[in-house]
Amino acid sequence: MKADWNLGVWTPETSGGDVLAVGNGRKEGAEKTVRLTIGSDWLPSRGYELKSGDDPLSVYGDLLPLLRNSDLNVINVETTLGSHGQPIPKAGPNFRAEESAVRSLTAVPFHIACMANNHIMDYGPESLRRTLEVLREAGLKTVGAGLTGEEAARPLHIEIGGITAAIINCGEGEACCSIDNGPGANGFKLPELTRQIRHEKTRSDHVLVIFHGGREYAPMPPEYVVDGLREMAEAGASAVIAHHPHVPQGIEIHNGVPIVYSQGNFVFWQDDDAFYKHTGYLVHLDVHKSGISKLEISPYVIERNGLSLMTGQLKAGFLQTLRTVSELLADPHSVRAVWNAFVDSVGLTGMKRNLEALLADMAGNTETSAARLHNLFFTPAHRELFMNGLKRASRGELGDSPEWAKTLVSHWQKCRYDEGVLLCTETGHDGGYLESLLQQAHRNGVN
Repeated sequence: MKADWNLGVWTPETSGGDVLAVGNGRKEGAEKTVRLTIGSDWLPSRGYELKSGDDPLSVYGDLLPLLRNSDLNVINVETTLGSHGQPIPKAGPNFRAEESAVRSLTAVPFHIACMANNHIMDYGPESLRRTLEVLREAGLKTVGAGLTGEEAARPLHIEIGGITAAIINCGEGEACCSIDNGPGANGFKLPELTRQIRHEKTRSDHVLVIFHGGREYAPMPPEYVVDGLREMAEAGASAVIAHHPHVPQGIEIHNGVPIVYSQGNFVFWQDDDAFYKHTGYLVHLDVHKSGISKLEISPYVIERNGLSLMTGQLKAGFLQTLRTVSELLADPHSVRAVWNAFVDSVGLTGMKRNLEALLADMAGNTETSAARLHNLFFTPAHRELFMNGLKRASRGELGDSPEWAKTLVSHWQKCRYDEGVLLCTETGHDGGYLESLLQQAHRNGVN
């Protein structure tokens, strides 16, 4: 597929695969094409609560027409629904929202709820059970979590417009992951997932993998995520779409298969002025029986009153920024350099502080502290950071990542919202502000 970064559109390399997009019921010759739209993290909380009498659609702003022009809408439900259960001991917050918030999904409508994430069982098995009931009673199909590991791993089979697809939803899950066939989220078990993809490919026209994992707030995915998502593409997935890092990351076409490494946040508010925590993009896939005829992304900003599509120079500048980090994915040395730089930003001091706090807390809060400590070893995103940092520290290499990579990590984490909007708007189609920043850092560095 070839990319048009001015529009945020990817189409087949050969003109024979092009599609005339005319809304729902798109046609490619005699072959019908349907549009699938994937949104990322949905959390009707932190000011996005849906109160009685509220318009359930207001939060979507001018994204709503795009969602309603899609034949199938998919969302990641990043919370439990209802008041069942008690908070589980875990690293990070426990999320729950009112059952009535499901109106914000059905009114669009969203059709499929992905649940393989690190919050779907925040209040124990009873909260997961009730959340499944609420979603299903409202008419949504669910995938990626269940009351047994077998149920959590079960693909969702759909047929739309004569096209069949199997949706596989998996994630790192953390404390909400199914263990020993227990309740929870479908984990990131790569050998099992690739076998499943190959099997489902024999039964359906398409296999769509939606992954929730990776390292939060990093500008690029860690090496294990790149390797894992590419392996799933090679196993036969038609597309692999990911979220969880709470910031957007790049897109690549691997052996003809689109891989989206992070969509950023969606209906998910964070009380932080960082630009990239308040940006994201919808993914649209135009699909026919024999392939994907178009990948398109719709970038937006996340503001206190809801979401708003990027337009004009803001959109153009953001797309060129996304292009810069996407093109780095082709070089394994760059992927490693940025991951090393992210680990360097935490440093031995940060790792030591984290461990000391957990160990000190165990004296008075053993259960929660043990759960948080377990998370460091159990979850790949945390384990890989510590393994990388400790290995490089033992060799005297911690902190030696290239200056351009350190600059990228710092920019992704510290660029303020107003600053990011201004930078994107000023550069527009020229883009290049991030590329220039990295080139300057490279010239000033010693790596």
